[in-house]
Amino acid sequence: MTDEKRIEDLVISNELTVFYTGEVMDNKPHGQGKASYKSGGWYEGEWKDGKREGFGREFYPDETLRYEGEWKEGKRNGKGKSYYTDGKLAYEGEWKNDKPIDYPYHY
Repeated sequence: MTDEKRIEDLVISNELTVFYTGEVMDNKPHGQGKASYKSGGWYEGEWKDGKREGFGREFYPDETLRYEGEWKEGKRNGKGKSYYTDGKLAYEGEWKNDKPIDYPYHY
């Protein structure tokens, strides 16, 4: 069973600390939720066992969409689209371990 909860200073990956609001199970994000980054950007979407999992969208601090698509174990995995800060499409296709597949360069 999931409950709504707020978790401050939640570390989700690579020492990325966020403020989380959303569904939790066993005191971890699980279900739908939003993680606000200290930089001003945020992620909203699905979570499983404390990690971004399923469909989600990530935004730049100015509210421009940064990425939308599939996540697995906290990383971009599966089909997804990334965008430049001006909102133009940067990449659309498959992702693996946070990196676009078949893209001329990796960020």
